Amino acid sequence: MQSVIAKLRGYTQDGLVNTRGEFGQLLSLTPLSVKLDEDPTPLEPDELVILRSAELRQEDVGKKVALLSCTNDQYLLLGVVE
Repeated sequence: MQSVIAKLRGYTQDGLVNTRGEFGQLLSLTPLSVKLDEDPTPLEPDELVILRSAELRQEDVGKKVALLSCTNDQYLLLGVVE
């Protein structure tokens, strides 16, 4: 059990290395897509993981969102920036 917990902890720490915050504009909820402020091409749905507590709604489309860039080439979408 201890080895499993240690392995999971290692995976979690690996994912947090070199992460950085970014901002973008929410383009669509279906499929989920975001255009990063510093990147001319929108992120595809398979590049994004949405935080469950973000609770994005249709009226949030077009608003600025906060994301975390992860080392596995995915982005964790944190939610709308008020």
